[in-house]
Amino acid sequence: MIRFLQYSAELFVRPRKTLGALHGDSHRVRFGIFGHLILAVVYFFAISIPLAMDTSHLPEFLVLNIPAGQYYAYERFFILPVGIAATILTSGVIRLIARVWDGQGQFEDHFALLGFSLIVVAVIIGLPDLVIGILVGNGILLPLGWTFIGPHVWLGTIWYILLMVLAVKEIERLSWMRSIVLALSGFAASGMVQFIFIR
Repeated sequence: MIRFLQYSAELFVRPRKTLGALHGDSHRVRFGIFGHLILAVVYFFAISIPLAMDTSHLPEFLVLNIPAGQYYAYERFFILPVGIAATILTSGVIRLIARVWDGQGQFEDHFALLGFSLIVVAVIIGLPDLVIGILVGNGILLPLGWTFIGPHVWLGTIWYILLMVLAVKEIERLSWMRSIVLALSGFAASGMVQFIFIR
């Protein structure tokens, strides 16, 4: 657990070195699952608190057949399995394309490093969303609504994409351009899953 905490802290300071060290760690898949768990726990509370305070907004553009007024009550429970499924799909897409270019990686390495990198999403996007939910619930902020996407969301998303590129480069040992293409392909695949389930 101490190694996991060290990797987590160093991911924000020395991401390339940290992902390289994690790639060689025998517990990397376990740490990847921990990344998913941390994101799920943060968002469980980020969703549950506004629900308890009756300040959550109604989601739009629903794909699943769940009434808008009940969507978040369900979403907080399927964030973990959806996150794991999205990482599995992302890892698979990256690995399949990388094989065409003679990449050197393994599926489980992608799953581990991309899952672990979700810690950045939990900290940069999830924690601010949690704080915003609390502030709205206490009347300090007005509800921002679904159309507002805060700068923390853009920052966290871009940061995660950069971590994806670094992870692919570390795992597959391909050129930067091919690593970028692979990361963006995986991100697009993950985005399809997120579009269906996450609001």
